[in-house]
Amino acid sequence: MAVDTAVVAPLTAKVGAVAGAILARHIGREDVVHATLLSLVSGRPAFFLGPPGVDKTGCVQELAARIQGSVFFDALMPTVVSPEQLLVESTSIEESVLEDGGKQICVRETLGRAAKAHVIFADEIWKAEPRVLQTMLDLARGGGVRHEGELVATPLLSFVSASNELPDQEGNLSAIWSRMTIRVEVRPLDRGGKTALVAARLRRDRHESSGESATLTLDDIDALRASRPEVEVPEEIVTTVLDILQELVDDGSSDFDWAWADDRRFGRLFDLLQAEALLTGRSAVSKADLWVLEWLLWDTPEQAAIVRAKVAPYCRTPLMDAQEQIDALLAPGGTVATVLSGDRGKGVQALTQCEEALKEIARLKSESDTVMAAEIEKLEVQLNSVKTDVVAVTLGTKKGGS
Repeated sequence: MAVDTAVVAPLTAKVGAVAGAILARHIGREDVVHATLLSLVSGRPAFFLGPPGVDKTGCVQELAARIQGSVFFDALMPTVVSPEQLLVESTSIEESVLEDGGKQICVRETLGRAAKAHVIFADEIWKAEPRVLQTMLDLARGGGVRHEGELVATPLLSFVSASNELPDQEGNLSAIWSRMTIRVEVRPLDRGGKTALVAARLRRDRHESSGESATLTLDDIDALRASRPEVEVPEEIVTTVLDILQELVDDGSSDFDWAWADDRRFGRLFDLLQAEALLTGRSAVSKADLWVLEWLLWDTPEQAAIVRAKVAPYCRTPLMDAQEQIDALLAPGGTVATVLSGDRGKGVQALTQCEEALKEIARLKSESDTVMAAEIEKLEVQLNSVKTDVVAVTLGTKKGGS
């Protein structure tokens, strides 16, 4: 089977609208929103490393709220002292009469809370009580939870956790940590982000926010999850991922032997690459999706920067090259910018540069898939408009800077 683009395209548009609406309220939290979406589509757990107060829970909670019919459950793990506190909604006592006239009392527990949630957020996960760890591991695996000696299925779609620290790798938390497939460091906003945050809060409080109607349904998520395995993984992508892993192991600046040794994680890398391709509107994984490896191949924050540097050269795409062509052509002080500001004397030189850039962009477009070609075409339209202005300034039919 192949991805049914007629089905998926409207869904990815809805996902984009939901993400945009959330980010209009939760400034600078693109990573949190996108990582949670990847978790929902792939079914793999996500972990956010960051201090309290950086809006991790709020982003995930709003995303869950925008999935109609979904149940969100969050817990501050140090306050959970037993598995029952996570799973049991209510307890009742039933009394029955035995054949000999005696009485039997049974305690019946009704599951709810995390056992009935579609999205779970486990905050300060590494401070969970030892009694709770097995239940957390069950939830992270996504295969149901143990209760009264049985494995009970749950509707869980996404297990998300957070902490301001990493677990002790030598302790009994390593099994859960190894299953945190998506790992994202969330940092406080910078000065510009904090300024934008104030404006966003004012818009919210004044009920001026847009995108309030943007929602998904559980059926939408199910459709995306069903389509994810159908996303093609070209052999060259597998080879490239192996090359990146080998480079990390051979680098020597940090210990990445664990990443090569973990076959389970290696397999799940491609679940996330498929999910990224699907959310971007593609039916096959491409080089553009490899950036996700930045969230999948680190064990410490220091390693994240090394992974980013190793992955970057492999992520080059025709769209990136086309954008660089435009940026270089329109750089302040360049020939084209000089002509557009009114210097007619360099008109021929500027026109030649525009023509050469258009030829290169046309070549890049021809090497791209349908989705990327459409994006490059937008740049092509922009460049043709610039060329028209250059001609007008050179011929004197338009004043520079107007």
